[in-house]
Amino acid sequence: MNEAHGVKKYGADKIAFLGLFILALLLAHFITFSRHTLPSKAGSKAIAEIKAAGISSLLSDRNRQDFFLIKDAKGHTIGFTMDTLAESETETQLNIQATGYSYIRGLYVQEQVTFFQSDNSFDEFVWKSEIVGRAGRKDTRIILSRDGTVTVTSFGREQKEQSYKPDSTPIPGVLFDLLLSQMLHSGYKKIIVGIINSDGRTFNSVISGIKAEDAALPRTGAEYILNVEFQDIRRFSEQVYFDHQKQITKILLRQERLYILERTGMENVLKEFPERADYILQKDWRQEQKQPPKGGQLNKV
Repeated sequence: MNEAHGVKKYGADKIAFLGLFILALLLAHFITFSRHTLPSKAGSKAIAEIKAAGISSLLSDRNRQDFFLIKDAKGHTIGFTMDTLAESETETQLNIQATGYSYIRGLYVQEQVTFFQSDNSFDEFVWKSEIVGRAGRKDTRIILSRDGTVTVTSFGREQKEQSYKPDSTPIPGVLFDLLLSQMLHSGYKKIIVGIINSDGRTFNSVISGIKAEDAALPRTGAEYILNVEFQDIRRFSEQVYFDHQKQITKILLRQERLYILERTGMENVLKEFPERADYILQKDWRQEQKQPPKGGQLNKV
């Protein structure tokens, strides 16, 4: 009888253990679901909100122009970025235009010029990038068609072209700042979104808010701080600092090296980089560049 009782008790304990094991699996699955699926849904909502509002509605006076100085880990100024985003007076549906220019001074001058044109909800766009540096020149053209097909063409000694359809709606890197602002505006704590980079690669990014005491630059006086993990092959990251108006004031970029981008004005860029004054002061610099830059890139999305 005691032996039978022991067998029954062992069986009951085994069932209880099995139940706890299954419960643990369900809990782990729920945590994984929460960590990935919920932020992915929030990311899709943030992109949908930008599309619904339209890029032009997010621009003050129909255009925006930003300048950032690039500094190395020791605080030495080594380059700058110059970006515009504007609603153009065009008769075509591609009424949004953006241009970007980055310049890094050194033994091998590095430059990147980009030109982007899309409709108001970026359901269609054309994005061209020209990079010149130590490795030579690289030109890329990305086209998003209305049916969702992305076509990437690389120009060099041989022209290469590939097309694909992303699983979900990605946002082009040139509009990434708008996504960050929308995340703050909507109050999302964490989002996961797909990004198309200027060379045509698509990868996920994980964006989350952090506290000032946890930031790499704790004494910036920032009102908001977002941490961005780019899950591409290079595994680089950013910490983005905003003022009370939700405008980016500083970016800490970690790649193979550490870079700090600080918001500035055109006059400071001209003072620091007089050798590029002719380009900075061009009245038509927002338009597509017909000549390649003279000298690679800072791999900022």
